[in-house]
Amino acid sequence: MQRPLEGSTTVQNTLERLRLQQAQNQPPRPPQPQGGAPRQQGAPEGTASLPGLTRGEIDGLSNRISECWSVDAGMLGLADITVELRVRLRPDGSVVQVIPLRAYTGREQVVAEQARRALLSPQCNPLPIPREKLATVEASVFRFSPRGLVR
Repeated sequence: MQRPLEGSTTVQNTLERLRLQQAQNQPPRPPQPQGGAPRQQGAPEGTASLPGLTRGEIDGLSNRISECWSVDAGMLGLADITVELRVRLRPDGSVVQVIPLRAYTGREQVVAEQARRALLSPQCNPLPIPREKLATVEASVFRFSPRGLVR
């Protein structure tokens, strides 16, 4: 893409100038580890490590939670945020409590709250988990990363 003309005020040149400024102001990102199963972008990603659940059960759980999870795609730095939560479940698989693994502040706190609301949403409960595997889910960490929801 061409560099914008310095004095130009056209919308396209202004947007390109802003993109260049933003790219210069962002610190370099560490490379993401390769390998493993691909994750559904913008979905809770920690469910992929649930021992004892089949791939289909994991996908069903991730898809159910994703239906209730929304984030503000305009939030700056959203692609760099990941929050981790634990859940307590009723015997029917409904989420009773969501516990953050650490105290979050700022934008992370906003994403953690949005994830907590998704996990507690009546539209997403009970979670599609076989009764005999509820303890496995309670012992696991749910990682929410909106990375795939933003460009």
